[in-house]
Amino acid sequence: MTNQFSAKAQALGYLHQVRFSLFLILEREESKISIESLDDLVFENSGTSLELLQLKHHATQATLTDSSPDLWKTLRVWCTHAINGNVTLPGTILSLITTNLAPDGSVASYLRPGPSRNPQHAYQRLLEVAEKLRNVQLSSSIKAFFDLPAATRELIVHAIYVLDNSPDILRSRELINKSLRSAVRREHRENLLERLEGWWFDKVVTNIRGLVSSITGFEVYDKIREIAEQFNPDALPIDYFQAVPPEGVDPERDRRLFVEQLRAISVGNRRIEKAILDYYRAFEQRSRWVREELLVGDEIADYEYRLIDELERIRLDFEDEHNINILPEEKLQEIGRNLLRWIEQVADLRIRPNVSEPYIMRGSYHILADNHIPRVWWHPKFMERLALLISKARGIDA
Repeated sequence: MTNQFSAKAQALGYLHQVRFSLFLILEREESKISIESLDDLVFENSGTSLELLQLKHHATQATLTDSSPDLWKTLRVWCTHAINGNVTLPGTILSLITTNLAPDGSVASYLRPGPSRNPQHAYQRLLEVAEKLRNVQLSSSIKAFFDLPAATRELIVHAIYVLDNSPDILRSRELINKSLRSAVRREHRENLLERLEGWWFDKVVTNIRGLVSSITGFEVYDKIREIAEQFNPDALPIDYFQAVPPEGVDPERDRRLFVEQLRAISVGNRRIEKAILDYYRAFEQRSRWVREELLVGDEIADYEYRLIDELERIRLDFEDEHNINILPEEKLQEIGRNLLRWIEQVADLRIRPNVSEPYIMRGSYHILADNHIPRVWWHPKFMERLALLISKARGIDA
C-alpha cells in the first residue's frame, strides 16, 4: 500500500546529500565544503565559490531527458544565482549530479565531462526545447532562463557539468568504504566508516545551522587518522564519553546495588550522578567492543581481575592502619570515600596502554560493584551487612 503523503524519497535525498558530500570531500582534501548554502553543496577555496553542486537522488533510475524537471529546476536555481550576482561567470563550475541516466544526444549528454562534451550544442538545444515546452510546472524555470541576457545564459550553460548515472546512497557508502582501505585493516573498515559517518553527520548539522561556515577536507582526514589510531593493537575506540542514559540520571530513585553502595558511604547526589554516567558509558562501550569483536580472548575478565587486585591492595593498606571492628560508622564511611576517591582521582588502570579515557576504569569498578554478589565494595563492612540482609530475606537466623 502506498502513502501519497510519504516523505521517504525526500528524506532519502537529504541523507544521500549528506553521505555523498562525504564521498566528495574525501576526493578533495584541500577544499572546503558547505551544505545547503548557495546550493545543495558548495566547494570553496579562500572564501570564493568554486563549484556549486545540485544532487538528484532517485530510488529507481530513470532517464534525464531534455524536458526533465531535474534539469530545468536545477537550471532555474543557477539562473537565479546569476540574476542575484551570487556566482561569478566564468569562474564557477555548476555541477548536476544525478542517479538518472542521460540518453546519448540529450542536452545533458553534451554537458558531461570528457571528449564528447559540447556546451555550445547543448545551449542551442536548450533554446529549442524551451521554445517548444508548454509544461506549466517548468514555466518558472524557463522564464528564469530567458530573463537572463543571452550572453549570461550561454556562460551558465558552458559552466554546467552533468555527472549522470552517479552512485546512489548505498553505492556511495561502498565507495567511501573503499577509499578508507589504507586507513585501517580490512576487518576494522566498517567500524571506522560507521564512526566517521556519525562524526560527519554532526559536522553537517553544525554547518547547516551556521555554527561553522564550512568543513575542510583536512578536518576529515585528521578525523580519519584519529579514529584509525583507535584500532591499533594498544588502543580501542572511545565512543561514549558524552553519552547520557536515555532514561536520564536520577540518583534519588536509582536502586541499583552500585548506587546503594555509594549511599552507604554518604556520597552526595552530584557525585552519584557522575558514577551513574561512568557506569552507563563503560557498560555501553564494553558491549560495543564485544559486538565488534575488538577484544582479544578474556581481555575484559583479565582487566577486571587487575582492577579488583589493585583495589584490594589499597583496601588492605587502610585496614592495616585501622581496626575496622572498633571504628565508628563515620570512620568506616570515610574509609569507603577514600577508596572511591582513589579510583576517581588517582588510579590509572587501562585495559590497553592507549585507552586513557577515565570512564572505562571508573565505570568498570561500578559494574563490579553492581554484581549480584559484589566483586568490589567501598564501605569496609558492606559485604558483611549484605550477607546479613540476604540471610534475613531467606529466613535464616544469622
